[in-house]
Amino acid sequence: MEGNRRKAYLALNYQALLDIKNSGEFNIDNFNHVFRIAHVFHNLALFIMEDFVGFNEDEFWGKIAGLERDFGLTHYSALFEKVSSDELLL
Repeated sequence: MEGNRRKAYLALNYQALLDIKNSGEFNIDNFNHVFRIAHVFHNLALFIMEDFVGFNEDEFWGKIAGLERDFGLTHYSALFEKVSSDELLL
């Protein structure tokens, strides 16, 4: 995987952790939202560490599409596009 895409996936993983951290008080109202973010991103760190061996981008982005549909979380796709195209420097 090329450097910009790798960097974009690192940025996504970091953003997901920030979103979980900043989700407010952990309660029944936000449990599903936080759980779904954690579920989508829980293996990404492992794939990053293992140089993306076995990583299925289509499956990952299908799960991101679910976050977009169910919770309006479109910032993951936007962040990935900006970082992978060098529009946003990290």
